[in-house]
Amino acid sequence: MRSVKLILAGLIAILLLAGCAPKGATPLSIEDTPPNHYLRGMELIENGKAAEAEARFARALELDPKYAPGFAGQALVVALGVESQADAKHREIELDKFRALLDKGYGKAKTPADKFIVAVTAVRAETVAKDARWIKGADKWYTKGHVIKKIDEGSLPYYRNIEALDYFMGKAWFEAGEYTKAKDMLGMVVGKDLGKWHQPANALYARVQKIERAIANYTVTGISKAIAAKESVSRADVAALLVNELNLDRLFGGLDDLQPKADFIPADVVDHPFKAEIIGVLKWNVRGLEPVYDATTKAELFKPAELVSRKEMALALEDILIKVSGDESLANKFFGQTSSPYGDVKPTEAYYNAVVNVVSRNLMETDLSSAFRPNDDLDGAELLLAVVRLRNAVNVY
Repeated sequence: MRSVKLILAGLIAILLLAGCAPKGATPLSIEDTPPNHYLRGMELIENGKAAEAEARFARALELDPKYAPGFAGQALVVALGVESQADAKHREIELDKFRALLDKGYGKAKTPADKFIVAVTAVRAETVAKDARWIKGADKWYTKGHVIKKIDEGSLPYYRNIEALDYFMGKAWFEAGEYTKAKDMLGMVVGKDLGKWHQPANALYARVQKIERAIANYTVTGISKAIAAKESVSRADVAALLVNELNLDRLFGGLDDLQPKADFIPADVVDHPFKAEIIGVLKWNVRGLEPVYDATTKAELFKPAELVSRKEMALALEDILIKVSGDESLANKFFGQTSSPYGDVKPTEAYYNAVVNVVSRNLMETDLSSAFRPNDDLDGAELLLAVVRLRNAVNVY
């Protein structure tokens, strides 16, 4: 009789515990599932819509309170917001929060695929958070993800294949300035069959190669190395690199008493970290980096945060070539041609001459189809390589 009572008590306890377990919300449609909301949330993050993505991850967890990818998605949203936290205490709270969400998701993961999703997302989250311990955290999660076995790639609704882990860790090493490690990691993706992450890995691998070519036999400054990792560069970045790596004063000016002065200092430059460098390009009137009229303030501004396109960089490089050589004919040497060697640059374009000048001198490159991509943002690796090649061409030192 006693044993029967114990069995009944055990059954009751199990039923009570089951009753206390969190229950998911009732789906409202066929598409109202945790994997679908998770996938849509990750796509929203790709499009820069973190707030909308958070709503999707929250719904995924409403439907299944133990859905590990939902916690991973929430962690990524929180990590994306860390940089905007000006207050150090709030920043620490958000750092702890996203790491706790990752640990919670990994602990609740039911399958190897779910564990893998958390691990890859953790590498991404650490990379965007970038506090003092981020790269160690990213490497830790990479190791965790790397040892997971029997991953069903069909259960990776967003990442699709396991090469995602190598790609995002390669990107992490790139962001950390560890270019050799980045290339080794990205090479594992580039060397495999085509998949979702093959193209972005190939593009980043090419950027790493550009940086390595630029810094071979040459030690760049800290500013240069930081700029090199950027996906797009600003007018202030270009000014900083031109002044620090080309030494424009020595290149153009000779003796101090022969150097010009900037006509004025634009209001948006006065408190800028690269104020000295910006003034350095303004006093030499480098084409493409002149002050521009701003209708809102009704003043001439430098607009240091404005991104630089490839065609604008071509104009600036050509201007420096003309100033150094003293050959004014370079400014119109290729105008009047009836055909262009570049499929996306017509001979009638105002920047055509500059493009031919810089490509023919190997300061900038076309892609494999001979397209120059004039309107694309200039990335940091392209900028660094162009400036170093120009430095060597004009023999600054």
